[in-house]
Amino acid sequence: MPSRSNGLAAEMQGVRTLALVGASAAGKTTLAEAMLQKAGAIGATGSVERGNTVSDHDPIERRMQHSLNASVMHLTHAATRIHLIDTPGGPDFLGQSLPALEAVETVAVVINAAAGIEPMAVRMMAYAASRRLARVVIVNKIDAQGVSLAGLLAEIQATFGRECLPLNLPDGVGRQVVDCFFNRFGQSDFGPVEAAHRALVEQVVEVDAAFVDRYLE
Repeated sequence: MPSRSNGLAAEMQGVRTLALVGASAAGKTTLAEAMLQKAGAIGATGSVERGNTVSDHDPIERRMQHSLNASVMHLTHAATRIHLIDTPGGPDFLGQSLPALEAVETVAVVINAAAGIEPMAVRMMAYAASRRLARVVIVNKIDAQGVSLAGLLAEIQATFGRECLPLNLPDGVGRQVVDCFFNRFGQSDFGPVEAAHRALVEQVVEVDAAFVDRYLE
């Protein structure tokens, strides 16, 4: 019979831990609501303005309409259980945001497309890098008026490094996104997807040549 420890190890293989970090008003709580709803964990998304989101459950948070504490949620997607931490974005609440990095393997830095890269995003990216955590940049509110997504992508690469390549690109003037990793063809607001796809694969191969076999499978 398999040992209990082996069973636990197998179970942990299907668990991912993720922290949403970034500046206030970047839309972290709203993004968490959308993830929960898409995964079927909640029936409908709440809103910060209505004070009915899952993570901002404290009465003071609901009255002030922004997060004051880190909140833990979970969802299941494609047989993977995701433990999700929504963190406050105010610089005065770093005591809530930084400890979340000790509990996760991946940090998602959420950037408000209308506001651009704010100091909190730069700070949290640096903290995550110092802990050698996996990092992903999520550009939120891409449908805001007057946003230059091409300019923002250039700013992200200038700030965080040229290795920041889009896994998804906006399409339909920011109304939807198109996958650039598994999708080799198609169009986006940035032009053909093929160039973005090729750049991604070439960069991953530089880091992990064995990945090519897994990708082709």
